[in-house]
Amino acid sequence: MKTLYVLTEALFHTAYLVDKISKNKAFDNIVFLVRDNKDLDKELLISLHKKYEGNSDLSIEHLNEFDRAYGGLSLSEIDMIKRFGVPGIPPIGVDNCIVLTSFNSDTIKKMVSADKTLKCAAIFLDCILDDWWIDCFEQRIVNAHSAVLPHARGMFAIEQYLLCASPADIEEAAGATIHYVNSGIDKGNIIKTKKLKNLWELESVWSIKADSYMTAFSLIEEYTNQKDCFSLSDSTPQSHFGPLFLEKNFTKEKRILAQKTFSEMKESLGVCNGAA
Repeated sequence: MKTLYVLTEALFHTAYLVDKISKNKAFDNIVFLVRDNKDLDKELLISLHKKYEGNSDLSIEHLNEFDRAYGGLSLSEIDMIKRFGVPGIPPIGVDNCIVLTSFNSDTIKKMVSADKTLKCAAIFLDCILDDWWIDCFEQRIVNAHSAVLPHARGMFAIEQYLLCASPADIEEAAGATIHYVNSGIDKGNIIKTKKLKNLWELESVWSIKADSYMTAFSLIEEYTNQKDCFSLSDSTPQSHFGPLFLEKNFTKEKRILAQKTFSEMKESLGVCNGAA
């Protein structure tokens, strides 16, 4: 018996990931472990997602409903709604979901360790897992990263990479990666990368992030449906490591500068108003 553990955060954009993985037929069992540090109202979120499922033209009032319910929506998440529509279920509303506040607690460790099935894990997280996860899963853990490795590692990677890279560099880094997890940050062996093809047609850096999220989720969806996934022999070591970016360094000023820099890059390439 094969069990897929999906570890992620209780954020609006991860609802797209949960929606994709919930349809997986390759595993006998899927367990969703979702970290919620905001004590979100599950029933309210289920109601909102059901009410607006598929809707991409929400009014400010309706966007504010989601903003309040999630304790905040990012500009990338608003972009995702406008371009991809509202997913049908929140991350904490999926079947077989365990909501928690820490992935590294003794309670979770005991629960996961007690599972004697063939365990594999797909993760999309804002935190670092303790090393016991790698041992417990015998290295069968893959991470979805919303940038192309090895170019940009860490949090808000593509947004911060914009501030120190050339347009050619950004073309190589914008997209997503799935890789095995080791004790480093985004240093594991790479399974697959996918670059954004329409980078300079996008309106903002937040659109880049939205597309990168969706690319990462699609890579995970496709990979976990493969018969030979988690073989450990389907990857390539990284030959070098790009810069590591931290969430704490992505200040309000840098957010503004990232968008300004992207706009200037588009202008320098002769791209205006989202069209070449």
